[in-house]
Amino acid sequence: MDFQLIAGRPDATDHLAFTTTFIHNNIFYKAALAETISWEGYVTGTYDVLLQSDKGTQRLTLVKNKDGEHWRTGDEVEQVGVISQEVVDLLAAVIKQVHS
Repeated sequence: MDFQLIAGRPDATDHLAFTTTFIHNNIFYKAALAETISWEGYVTGTYDVLLQSDKGTQRLTLVKNKDGEHWRTGDEVEQVGVISQEVVDLLAAVIKQVHS
């Protein structure tokens, strides 16, 4: 899966933000992912995701499971519908690829 990093200001350390596209079960998805930053400016270890397809747009948070290897969706109110774990796993694969 391909990704495109979103660059910030040249004089500041960028927090990770990127976009990606993929097809799953014959549905084309576009996603924008960004490291979640606390109000104090610290990286929280989660990712905010805007996921769009012809089925609609969803905002969700990706959270690492306790095993530290797998990801799941958060329980936020803004999440409409249920994101399949397969889609979460695809997004997690992109996060891993971006970090390497």
